[in-house]
Amino acid sequence: MKQTTLFDLEAFTKSSIPVYDPFWDELDAPQQSHSVGGQTRDSESAYKSVGEQVRSDTLKSAPQHDTHWIEKYWVERCSNKYWYYRYCWMQGRKIHRCYLGSVRSRQAQHGKEMVEIAISDGRSPVEIEKLIRQQRDQGAREQLRL
Repeated sequence: MKQTTLFDLEAFTKSSIPVYDPFWDELDAPQQSHSVGGQTRDSESAYKSVGEQVRSDTLKSAPQHDTHWIEKYWVERCSNKYWYYRYCWMQGRKIHRCYLGSVRSRQAQHGKEMVEIAISDGRSPVEIEKLIRQQRDQGAREQLRL
C-alpha cells in the first residue's frame, strides 16, 4: 500500500460518492422563524418588543421616565451595607446625581423632604440643585460655629 503525501494529487482528486446532507434541503424549504430578524408575517408575531407591550394596570411610571427623582441606594464596605439618599435628574440622555446624605442623618432626611416638596412644586432640576448646595453650605457653617 502506498502512503499518500501532500504532493500526491491522485489520492485527493478521485471521485467519491457524494455525501448526502439534509441541511441543504432545509434551505430550499420556506422558513418560519420566530426571531426578530426572520419574521415573515406581520399579523402573527410570536414575540412582542417591550415598547409594544401595553399594561393597563401600571399606573406609575418608572422613576427614570420622570425628569427628576430621589433615589435610595447602598454602598457595601467591610461586608456592611450603608444606605444613602441622592437626587437624580435627566439632562438629555444623561443621568446626573447629587448626594444628599446618609439615611440616618437628620440633615439628609430634611434635605430629602425639601427636595420632594420642590419636585412636587414643579421646580427645575437646576433650582433644586441650588437648594441642595445652599443647605449643604448652611450645614457646614453650623458645624464651624460649634
